[in-house]
Amino acid sequence: MPRKGFIAGIIISAAVLGGCLALPEERITDGVAKVAAAFEDEPVETNESSDGTELYVPRSYTIEEPSDKQNIMITKGSDSYALFINPNEAADSTLFYDLQKANPEQQWVADETFEQSGRFGFTTVREIAEDRYELVVSAGGVKMTTISEERDIEKNMDWMMKTVRSIEN
Repeated sequence: MPRKGFIAGIIISAAVLGGCLALPEERITDGVAKVAAAFEDEPVETNESSDGTELYVPRSYTIEEPSDKQNIMITKGSDSYALFINPNEAADSTLFYDLQKANPEQQWVADETFEQSGRFGFTTVREIAEDRYELVVSAGGVKMTTISEERDIEKNMDWMMKTVRSIEN
């Protein structure tokens, strides 16, 4: 009898743990929801500066040099995030989105746009390999992109939009 109880416990534990593991689609959906919330919220306070550009960068992330006013590389460990700033584009600019959508052959797992108070933003997600996704977030003339592991999609999308929104545009 104890053996049956032990086996039943393992089966129940496996089922519970299996239910806790998020599928890629769920991580992406949650990530898009966080991007939308960060886009709609007030910009977070800046805490870093790169070549005169004030921006928010989470702790333990580093701005790499050389960076300039239009191209900033942010890293954490082996992960890299490319931040592009086009000072000629207004907050309602769709330029980065139009460029993102220019290749009709690219398949996006997620493609969401946001508009609020004269501002335009978007996020796209594209699977590039098993467990690897290209994440892009943008608001007006500011865009950030990275290649993310599946488990980090939601976290990355959230802070990326907070960083993009922190830059005056």
